[in-house]
Amino acid sequence: MNIPTAALTIGGLFVGMAIPTWHVSRFVVAHIKKRDAILKDAKDLIPLVAGMGYGGLATATTSGLIGFTTGAITWLGNGAGSLAMWGATGGETTLAARSNVAVLTGMGNLVLLLITVAILGGWKAIPKKAKPKMHQGICAGVLLGLSATLGGWFAALVIPAVNGWGASLVGSIA
Repeated sequence: MNIPTAALTIGGLFVGMAIPTWHVSRFVVAHIKKRDAILKDAKDLIPLVAGMGYGGLATATTSGLIGFTTGAITWLGNGAGSLAMWGATGGETTLAARSNVAVLTGMGNLVLLLITVAILGGWKAIPKKAKPKMHQGICAGVLLGLSATLGGWFAALVIPAVNGWGASLVGSIA
């Protein structure tokens, strides 16, 4: 199964950055006067961060249903972001910001699939108000997983670690 796109445009980068910016700015503004509740309420951002982590890791798979979904999210994010940026600023947004060069091995894909199963298995237990943040976090993670910063961090640290964990898992069980 081929993915629709694996390259991030500046418009897609805008969407990937806009989602966490929206949630973090609302969180910060809500806590300007009640600073003592920041640590207690920070748990509201956990679904967003968890979704971003999963989405960033999911960009490293190259095919299959997860790869197709990340490609579709990237394609839609690129289009929506380009339209928003063109409409708001009139600027050029089709310049490719980056594409993913690090990929999960078969053993790394095993770990990604186990994480996917864990998320799907626990989905019903996730509070209803946290689910939209997790969805948005996954979309932001997919888009930022192709960026130089988050994608570079994933390519340098997370993807090799996940590939190593998968190899260890297969080596110890199989």
